[in-house]
Amino acid sequence: MPNVIKIPEELAHELDLLAQAEHKRRTTYVVDLLWRDVRRNKQRQALRLSAGSWDPEHHPELAEGGADYVEAIRSEPDERFEDAIRRNQTR
Repeated sequence: MPNVIKIPEELAHELDLLAQAEHKRRTTYVVDLLWRDVRRNKQRQALRLSAGSWDPEHHPELAEGGADYVEAIRSEPDERFEDAIRRNQTR
């Protein structure tokens, strides 16, 4: 459905340059840009709404922060995963 959004000429020029760099038409570039922003804002809203939903008492592993916990998991040896794979292959 066609819609018209009035934008300053200077902004239109900048959008044209950016669109050309990605080998897109202005409309396609702007629609992609708008969808990215809509998704980002929806994610921010979901994060705001879910803030505080995890009780630290039930998740002591996150006491030092989620990033630290994820890094600890990633740095674990892969032996337990390899053992699980071997167990599944012998079945």
